[in-house]
Amino acid sequence: MLVAKMLGKGQIVIPREVRKKANLAPGDKFEVKVTDSGAVIILPLKKNYTESFRGRVKGRLSLADLDKFYAEKP
Repeated sequence: MLVAKMLGKGQIVIPREVRKKANLAPGDKFEVKVTDSGAVIILPLKKNYTESFRGRVKGRLSLADLDKFYAEKP
């Protein structure tokens, strides 16, 4: 069983093994749901096409350049 810990400000530490398996990185966003029974469900949001390149390229790119970067898959 893997255990996550909540810190004083409500931040949750996700175990390294889970981060690796789910391919999670700092800055990723999550959807948080609470069921009627009180269970908490945390789901990673998929990055959209343009967000996947944030911080990798400076300046403007053509669509062909974006397609090239997308093909490399970060």
